[in-house]
Amino acid sequence: MLAIKHFLYLPLSLVVCVANIAQAEFYRWVDDTGTIHYSDSLPPTESQRKQDLLNDTGRIVKTIPAPKTVGELEEEQKLALQEEEQKKKIEKAEQRDRLLMALYLTVEDIELVRDERIETVESAIRITKLRKNRFTKKLEELSTSEQKFKANGQNTPPWLIKSRRHYAEQLANVEDILAIKEKEKLVIKKRFAGDINRYLELKDPELAAE
Repeated sequence: MLAIKHFLYLPLSLVVCVANIAQAEFYRWVDDTGTIHYSDSLPPTESQRKQDLLNDTGRIVKTIPAPKTVGELEEEQKLALQEEEQKKKIEKAEQRDRLLMALYLTVEDIELVRDERIETVESAIRITKLRKNRFTKKLEELSTSEQKFKANGQNTPPWLIKSRRHYAEQLANVEDILAIKEKEKLVIKKRFAGDINRYLELKDPELAAE
């Protein structure tokens, strides 16, 4: 029985040996002149090229691409960043949709909040306009006083020059504030118009299309 076992093991060893031979690998690559090379080892000088790994029958078992250039790596990184930004935008939009549906039951609810926001801004605009009128009137009074000094042959006193400069600066500031508040009001209207349209899309896409 022992001799029979050894006899049975022999073909198995032979199979393993043949399999190892069949797995022998060769490299194939193309140089700068277009010449195709074959070798059982890859020269270090050719390691940066695309390589095909062949078995003893000439069949490609693996392809090793050439290392990416600096430009290719930069482009890959750029695309990855763009994909990440796009992913963040989608996640932000989905979060906004969930919040929109959770906060409001009807379009009227959205319009009510919109009108409250606009009223807050318009209230600030009214107060700022009152300040503007006050500064404008003060500048007119200072201008009248200056004309009186000049009519009497007197130079404009330093205090008047300083006051006029002060109120002119204040007037410029409130005009900037008014411009900002008017823009803020437009932003609110645009944002809530988008919210209403999106709310309708989520509630009833056909209604939103109309």
